[in-house]
Amino acid sequence: MAGTQAQGIDRNIDAAARFLDRVKDLSPSERARVSRESFGSSAHTSAMMMIADEVSALKNKDRDGRVSSFLVELEQRVDEMGLDAEAGDLVKAAARALLVKGAPGLDRATRQVYMPFEQVVPYPSVAD
Repeated sequence: MAGTQAQGIDRNIDAAARFLDRVKDLSPSERARVSRESFGSSAHTSAMMMIADEVSALKNKDRDGRVSSFLVELEQRVDEMGLDAEAGDLVKAAARALLVKGAPGLDRATRQVYMPFEQVVPYPSVAD
């Protein structure tokens, strides 16, 4: 894998990890402010599918296995947060979106999936 691409993966993994740290540290009242309105909507589902496709492609390109390792860590960290299933799915989707941020054609999908957290963990605070 080219050095620049590897650096991009590392930056995105760092951004997704920062996001998980911030979500873990949210107070109950801040967690309550996470919007669930878009969850299950066709726009949210479509964005999640686009991101899932890009995550799979990235994972296949990453011969060092960093993406796969992070995805396992993501599942563990979200489980440790003790969130209900819907909130956990929102967190996982947003972290995956950060993992592939900057991929061509995914800006809108990334923003769509990240939107529920914008009020409590602003995108610029984790996405560099």
